Amino acid sequence: MNRQNRRQMLRLYLGMLLSVLLASLFFSGLYRFNNKYTQHTTQPINGLLILSEADMEQHPSRYLWHDWAYYPNVLLTPADFQDGDPDRYMTYVNLQSGNRMDLSGQSGQTQLGCGTYLLRIQVPSTRISYSLGMPEVFSAYQLYINGDPALSIGNPDPDHYRDATGSRLVSFFPDENGMITILIAVNNQSYFYSGMTFPPAFGTPQALNYTRGIRLGLRLCTIFTFQVAILICGYFWLRTRHKNTALLALLCLLMIGWTVYPLLHTLFLLPVFPTYWLETLCCYGTLTLLLYLHNQVCGIAATASRISCGVAVGICVGVSVYFFGAASIPDWGIAAVSRLLAGYKLLLSAYLIFTAFLTARKSEKNHRLFYVSLFFGCACLWDRIYPAYDPIFGGWFLEWVCTVLIYMLATMLWKFLAESYTQNRLLQQQNHNAEKQLIMQTNYTFQLREQVEIRRRFVHDFRHHLRTLHTLAEQTGDQVILEYLDSVGEYSSGSGKIMETYCGRPAVDALLFYYDNLAEIQHIDLSLQFQIPEPFSMTDVELCTLLGNLLENAVEACLRMPPEATKRIRLKTACKPAFWYMVIENTYDGMLAPKEQQGFFTRKNNSEYHGIGLSSAMHLVEKHKGTLDVQPSAELFRVGIMIPIEK
Repeated sequence: MNRQNRRQMLRLYLGMLLSVLLASLFFSGLYRFNNKYTQHTTQPINGLLILSEADMEQHPSRYLWHDWAYYPNVLLTPADFQDGDPDRYMTYVNLQSGNRMDLSGQSGQTQLGCGTYLLRIQVPSTRISYSLGMPEVFSAYQLYINGDPALSIGNPDPDHYRDATGSRLVSFFPDENGMITILIAVNNQSYFYSGMTFPPAFGTPQALNYTRGIRLGLRLCTIFTFQVAILICGYFWLRTRHKNTALLALLCLLMIGWTVYPLLHTLFLLPVFPTYWLETLCCYGTLTLLLYLHNQVCGIAATASRISCGVAVGICVGVSVYFFGAASIPDWGIAAVSRLLAGYKLLLSAYLIFTAFLTARKSEKNHRLFYVSLFFGCACLWDRIYPAYDPIFGGWFLEWVCTVLIYMLATMLWKFLAESYTQNRLLQQQNHNAEKQLIMQTNYTFQLREQVEIRRRFVHDFRHHLRTLHTLAEQTGDQVILEYLDSVGEYSSGSGKIMETYCGRPAVDALLFYYDNLAEIQHIDLSLQFQIPEPFSMTDVELCTLLGNLLENAVEACLRMPPEATKRIRLKTACKPAFWYMVIENTYDGMLAPKEQQGFFTRKNNSEYHGIGLSSAMHLVEKHKGTLDVQPSAELFRVGIMIPIEK
C-alpha cells in the first residue's frame, strides 16, 4: 500500500470514528432534550399530580406519563366514582408502548381487551382554562373530564365497537377546588398496541398550541422538501429517462407516506386499519428502496443485491400479513415479531455499513455514503438502547436517519444526473455543429458528384472521338498520328476505384465508401449490405452520425487485434413492414473495459471521448423510438439496432 492509499485509509478510519461519535451525540441529545419521557417536570404519583403556580410558570406544558391509575378489564364511567373509587382491582402504570390491556397475562392475547385510566390533577385555584392534548389511543376510547364527556374517538362499547385513531386538543376549566379528574375508558379489539401507549400533554392552551404548531410546521416543511424533490426527480426523469431518478421520486413519495401521520391524525379521524398498515408499509418500503439504491450506488454484485433486496421485500410482505392478522396474534407472537423486526434493522445497518466500507476503500468520493451508513447503524443501535423515546419535535430515530440517507443518495444521484445532462447538452451541441458541417459536405458531395459524372461522360464521349480519329489515321496511313492516339488511349482508359452506390443517398454512400476504402487499406474484410426504406425517419446527417460512430468503433477494434488475426466487419440491414433492422459485428481481441455507471465499453486512449460514440448512437436511436443492444461475445462484438418505420 503506497503512501497515498495509507493516507486515504487513515482519513476513512478517522471519519468513521468521528461519524460514530457525532451520531451517538446526536441521538443521545434527541433522547435527552427532545423526549417526552425525559422532561424535568413534575409527574403524577399514585394517580395524583399537584401543581403550584411556580410549576405552571416554569413549565406551562408537560407530558403525563407516570403513575396513572389503571383499572384493567372494565370500562368505567364517572358514575362509578360518585361514591369514591370503586372497589375493583387497580394498579399504577406508566404510559409506554409495552403496555397491555389485560395485566393478568392469562388470556394469551393480552394486547386485546379494555381498561380505564384515571388521573387527578390539582392546579392553582386561579380560574383559568387548561388543555389536554390527546395522542393516538388504541383503539377506541371515551374521555371524561370532571365527570363530563369531553371527547369520543371511535366507539369503545363492546356491543357497538368501532376503532378509530386521531390526535385532538381539549380545553376545560378545573372545578371550584382547582381539581381536574381525567377518566379515559379504552377498548382495543383490533390492534397489537393497546390502550394508552403515548403520554397526553397537559398545560395552558397557549403553550400546547405553540408546541403543536411548531411540531406540525416542521413536519410540513419536511413533507414540502420531499415534494420538491419529487418534482425535481420528475423533471430529470423526463429529460434523461434515468431509472434511478424515478426510483428516488418513489422513495420520496414513500417517505411522505411514512411521515405524514401527525398531520393526518390531527386533521382526520381514521380507522386503525388500513391507516397504520399503510404507514408501516411505507416505512419498510422506504428501507427496501433505500437498500436497492444503495446497492446501485455501491455497485454491489447482482447476486448479493438480489438476495438483500429479496429479504427486504419479504419483510414488507411479512409485515402486511402481520397487520392483517393483528386481532388474532397472541402476545408471544407479537413479542417475537417485534424482536425479528429489531434484528432485521440491525442486520440491515450492518449490511449497509459493510458494503459502503468496501466501496469507500475503492474511491474517496464514496466516503460520505459510508459515514451516512454508520449514521443509520447508530440510529438502529440507539433505538434499542433508548426504548422509552417519544419525540416532542420531529420524528423517531429511524425517520431522522432515513431522511439524511435519502438526501445523501439524492445528492450523489443528482450530481451524476447533472453531469450526464451537461454532457448530453454538450453532445447535442456537438451533433448540431456536426450536422451543419455534414450539410455543407453533403452539398459539396452533390456538386462533386455532378462534376464526376460530367467528366465520366466527357471521357466516354471523347473515347468515341479518339476511335474515329484512329480510324481516319489508319485510312490515310499517318503513322505519327496513330502512335500519338495509341499513347493517349492508354491513359484515357483510367484505373481509379469508382465510388459505389449503396443506398442512393450521396452523403451516406460517401461515408460507406470511405470506410470501404479504409478497410481495404488496413486489410480488413468489410462486407456492406446496406439499404434503407423510403421514406425513413432518419436524416442523412443522423444516418452518417450513427454509421460513422459504429464503423469507427469497429475499425478501431480490428486494428487492436494481433497482425496475424482475422479482421472482419459485417454490416447488414433488413427492412420489414414495421421495423428497420441493422446489425454490425466485428472481430476484436475479447478485452472489454466497462465505463462506470453507463455500461458502455471503450478502449480509447483519450478518456475525454470514452463512451461518446456508443452514447451518441444510442441517443439517436432512442430519439427515433428505437432500441440499441450491445452483445459482446468471446470473439465478436455485435451491435443490433431496431427502429420503427413510420408510415
